[in-house]
Amino acid sequence: MRIDWKTFVAGAFLLALAYAVYLPGLSGAFLFDDYGNLPPMGDYGPIKHAWQAWAWITSGFAGPTGRPISLASFLIDTRVWPAPPEVFKQTNVLIHLINGMLLAGLSHALAQGFGLAPKRAAWVAVLAAGCWLLHPFWVGTTLYIIQRMAMLAALFVFAGLWAYVHGRLQLAAGRTVSGYVWMSTGLGLGTLLAVLSKENGALLPLLAWVIEAFVFDADNRALDRHGQRFIWWRRVFIVLPSAVLLAYLAYQLPLLFSGQTYGRDFTPWERLLTETRIVWGYLGDLWLPSLHDGGLFNDDIRISTSVFTPLSTLFATLGIFGLIALAVLSRLSKTPWLRAVGLAIAFYFVGQLLESTWLPLELMFEHRNYLPAGLMFLPLALFLVQKTDVHHRWPVWVAVAILSVFALLSLKRADMWGKPFAQALSWASQHPDSARAQSYLANFWEQTGNYSEAERLLDRAFAEHPDDLLVLANRAFVACDMNSAPAGLQSALRNLAMRGDLAQNVTGYQFDTFLSRLQTDCSVFGANFGMQLIDAALQNPAVANNPTEQRSLLHRRALYWLKQNAPDNAFADMKTALLLPGTDPGSRLLFAAELASANQQRLALKLLDEVPSPLANITGWSMPDINRRVLRDAGFFSDSEAHLRSALQQDLAAPAD
Repeated sequence: MRIDWKTFVAGAFLLALAYAVYLPGLSGAFLFDDYGNLPPMGDYGPIKHAWQAWAWITSGFAGPTGRPISLASFLIDTRVWPAPPEVFKQTNVLIHLINGMLLAGLSHALAQGFGLAPKRAAWVAVLAAGCWLLHPFWVGTTLYIIQRMAMLAALFVFAGLWAYVHGRLQLAAGRTVSGYVWMSTGLGLGTLLAVLSKENGALLPLLAWVIEAFVFDADNRALDRHGQRFIWWRRVFIVLPSAVLLAYLAYQLPLLFSGQTYGRDFTPWERLLTETRIVWGYLGDLWLPSLHDGGLFNDDIRISTSVFTPLSTLFATLGIFGLIALAVLSRLSKTPWLRAVGLAIAFYFVGQLLESTWLPLELMFEHRNYLPAGLMFLPLALFLVQKTDVHHRWPVWVAVAILSVFALLSLKRADMWGKPFAQALSWASQHPDSARAQSYLANFWEQTGNYSEAERLLDRAFAEHPDDLLVLANRAFVACDMNSAPAGLQSALRNLAMRGDLAQNVTGYQFDTFLSRLQTDCSVFGANFGMQLIDAALQNPAVANNPTEQRSLLHRRALYWLKQNAPDNAFADMKTALLLPGTDPGSRLLFAAELASANQQRLALKLLDEVPSPLANITGWSMPDINRRVLRDAGFFSDSEAHLRSALQQDLAAPAD
C-alpha cells in the first residue's frame, strides 16, 4: 500500500510531541513497588554472565507467571543495581510510543474493516492513536517504572490484535493462507508474550472476539462468507481460550458470597459494587481530563456496602448497564462510527474484567485503563474523518484542539512527576483522607529535617486511621529521629503488630524497615522493644498465612538473640525460618555466615548440615522452580557453600588465642 506523506508526517509529529511532553518527567524518583521488584536485579552482583541474566528473568513474584518478559526488559536499562531511575523511565516512554504506533496500525485495520478507504482509514489511525498517545491519563503509568509490566502486556495485545485484524482482512479479500497465518500467529504468539509480561494479557482472545462481533461478524454470517473451516478456527483460537478465562472468573464467583475480606478492607461483593463507581471515575478522566493527577494513593475511596450505600452506587450500576445496552444496540448500526461506539464500550469493559470486578485486588489504579481504553477514541476519529470534506473543515480544527489540550495536560502532569517533593505535596492535598498520601509527604518532610511537620501530618493521619500500621511505622521513624516518642505510641505499635496487615507489600516493607532501624540507631523505645514487636507480629493471623513475612520476622528475632548472646535460640529461629516454604537459596548461606560472625562456627555448620539446600530437590516447573534450576546449574551457591564450609572448618581447627 502506498503511504500518504501527509498522514506519515502527522503521525511522526504526534510521536515527537508525545516524547517531548514526557521529557520533564524523566527526572522523577523510584516509587513504592519499584523498590519491591527491582532491587533483586543486584542479588548476584553486576549481570555479566548469562546465568545471572536468567536468574533475574526467572526471579519474578508479581503474579503466577513471574512476568519474565517484563523483567527481561529491565536489562535494556541497566545490568547493575542500584541504578538511576531516569534510564528506566526513558525506556518506558519509548515503549509508550511503540504502543501508540501499534495502536495506529490496529486502528487503521479496523477502519478498513468498517469499510473506509485506505487513505481515510490512515487519518482515522493517526487521530485515534494520537488521542490515546497524548492522553494525560497515561502519565502515571508511563512514568511509574514498574508499570512497564502493564505497558508490555498492552504492547503484545495491540500487536496480536493488529495481526488478527490484518489476517481477517486478508481472509475477506480471498487470501486464505495468508489470512490464517496472520490470525493464528497474532492470537497464539501475542497471547503467550502478553501473559508472560502481565497476566491480563490473557484477555487478548476475548478482545479479539469483541472485534469479531462488532466489526467482521455483526450480522452473524461468518459461516456463509468463510465456510465451516473458519468457524472451527474461531472456536479453537478465540472461543476456547476465552472460555478458559471466563471459566476461571466463574470459578472465583463464590468469593462474592463468602463474606471474607481476603486481607483487604472490603469483601469481594463490596469491591464489585465499589468498582461501578470507580469505573465511572475512570471514564470521566478519559473523556474530561483535567490537571488533577490522581496519583498512586486511593486508600481514601468510600466503600460501597450495598447498591444504595452510597446512593451513587445505584446510578453507577444503572449507567454501566445502560452502556452495555448501547453497545448491543450499536452493533446493529450500519454507520461505522456508531458501531465503533459499541466496539469501544465492549472492548473497555472486557479489558477491565480481571482487575475491576470481584477478584480481591486493591480498588483503584490508573494503569488498569491503559489497555482497556485502547479503542476509546476510535469512534471519535471515525466520526471526524467521515465528516471532513472540502466544504467542512471544522472536524480538523476539533481534532487539533483535542490533541493540543491532551498534550498540554500531559506536559503539566509529566512536569509534576519529575518533581517528587512537589508531587508528594500535590497528592497529599488531593487526598487529605489518604493515610498513604499523608505518610508519603511526611517522609519528605522527615528527609528535609522538618520533623515537626512530619509529626503533625502523621499524628493527624493516625487519629483518623488508628488501625493503619503504615502510618504508625512512619510515626515511629520520626520518633527515632527526634529521640522522643509520644505517649501510647509503643502500645499502639505492639497492638497493630498483632493485627495489622503485615502481608501487604508496602506495610510489610515499612514494618521490616522499622525493625531494622530499632536494631541499629533507635533507642527511644527501649532495648527490647524490637523483640516485643516481633513476638507480637508472630501472633498475627496475617503473618501465620505468609511464610515470607514469618521468615523475615524469625530472622530478625534470631539477630536479636545473637546480640543477647543466646546462640541456641538464634539457631532455632533460623532453622525454623529456613524450613518454611519458598525459602530463597541465599538465605541459608546468609544465616550460617551470621552465626559465624557471632563466633558460632559449630552452629553455622550444623545449620548447613540440618537444613537441605532449596536447590537439592527440584520437582516442579513453576517459575520459582525454573529459577532454582538456573541457580543450581550455575553452581553459584554450591561454590559459595563449599567456600563457607572450608572457612568454618579452618576457624574451628585454628588454635584458640
